[in-house]
Amino acid sequence: MNPIQLLKFALGGLWRQKVRTALTLIGVTVGTCALAFSIALGLGLRAFIDTEFQGRDDFWRVLVRVDEPPPDESTIPPEKVAVQGAMSDERRARIREGLVDRYQNKKAPKALSLLTREKLDTIATIPGVSEVRTFRTGEGRLWAGAAEKPAPVFVTSGRLDDLAPRLIAGRLPSSPEADEIVVSEFALYLLGVHDDADLASALGRPVRLEVGGVRNSSSLALARALLGQRPPEELTLSQLLVLEKLRTNLPNKLGAFNLSAAEQAELKKLLEPPAEPTDERPGESGKTATATFRICGVVSRLTRVERKKLTPLDAWELGQGDAFLPPATGDRLFQQLPWHKDGGFMSADVRVTPGGDLPTVVKRVEDLGFRTHSGAKWFAAAKREVTLIAAGLNLFAFIALFVAAVGITNTLVTSVVERTKEIGVLRAVGATRGQVMGLFLSEGALIGVFGAVAGLALARGLAAWADGWVQGLIAGQMDGQKMLSTTIFVFPAWLWVSSVAFAVGVTTLAALYPARRAAQIHPIEALRYG
Repeated sequence: MNPIQLLKFALGGLWRQKVRTALTLIGVTVGTCALAFSIALGLGLRAFIDTEFQGRDDFWRVLVRVDEPPPDESTIPPEKVAVQGAMSDERRARIREGLVDRYQNKKAPKALSLLTREKLDTIATIPGVSEVRTFRTGEGRLWAGAAEKPAPVFVTSGRLDDLAPRLIAGRLPSSPEADEIVVSEFALYLLGVHDDADLASALGRPVRLEVGGVRNSSSLALARALLGQRPPEELTLSQLLVLEKLRTNLPNKLGAFNLSAAEQAELKKLLEPPAEPTDERPGESGKTATATFRICGVVSRLTRVERKKLTPLDAWELGQGDAFLPPATGDRLFQQLPWHKDGGFMSADVRVTPGGDLPTVVKRVEDLGFRTHSGAKWFAAAKREVTLIAAGLNLFAFIALFVAAVGITNTLVTSVVERTKEIGVLRAVGATRGQVMGLFLSEGALIGVFGAVAGLALARGLAAWADGWVQGLIAGQMDGQKMLSTTIFVFPAWLWVSSVAFAVGVTTLAALYPARRAAQIHPIEALRYG
């Protein structure tokens, strides 16, 4: 019996049992469909994660922050952190840690190990790092010529490229050294620029920016003593000048008041300028730095809804700022303040070359003693979740295919019993045991081929429908962000080939037992059967 005759016999045997063969084919089709569908979904989800993460610029960013040094408990008097009472060791340790923190909070904090220029240069040399960005920030006041009162602003200096989408008038600074400033529409409103038509006229206007301890100056302290807790932005320029003049001249005019010598001495002590606080507490300093700039651009103020959409990787300095200076210009201004004179930074924005080794860059930065925040952990977590989901789906698909294989075994065992006499005739006319066995294995393989092809076609059709539905669900959860992926299901060429091969392999193995049983039937006994 040649292969073609063997194939004809196998097809004939399947055709004579149409209903049973059809039901078996349905089982193989469903199993192959489930397997191909789940694998295509798993591949597509992994590709989706790769594209949606790695296709966005924010993924290739690492936020580096200075970590607070741990408290030096050797400098704390033992009696200050002694824990009283009978308690478990775990609770005693927690209470003692709280006492240490409370003691440290009452003392000047240890100086932070800032990101100096040397450390930033070290980070910049890590393989894969394309750029290191930094920002300087601080409270300030913005003065315009015609405005009576200043606008309180949060000042940010650094690379301002990410402000471009928020521009509503003008442009960004022309160079890192330009004496230009970008201001928010809200700051201009506080300075008296109310109408839309006036935004363009504000471009090119000179403004005076004051940064530093604008809330701690001696004149404002005197105002608070005289008037109570009055916000400094409520004072006009004339009032501030008068307060400064009063603070300067008052110590020399104490004799004009009806005060005793002792009272004059006490008041004079109060009017003496306080000692400048240490660098560890710059927020208590009253020193300021002032410069004049020209407005080159106006940006919109972020709404509450827009702020909620910001991610931890978005530069909070740009989101919170009201006045923005280019990097070199901002450095010149801020370095006039004592706590900025050494050029250290609390944080840095490290940009990694797309396609680079992000986890390695993160590890190298953390090895330098800094905290990091990046998309690497989210990416790894998302990949793990997708892998687990895909593995679960594949498991159910394998179960479905196994059930189909049991059905094939049942079908062919029954077929062997029903076709015993036919087997005897084949053996009587010269068919060998191997050919009889090959006949039933061929029937199992044919069921696998037809079922796999039908299953793959069904899986592809279901995926075409499900793709749009799943994309709609995902798009609805992306808060208006554009989805970069074009499909959720991936059917590579190897999936088609391997699905058919796997299904044929399973069905052929399922046919192995009935095939061996058929091959072992003695021809004389088979001819007597029935």
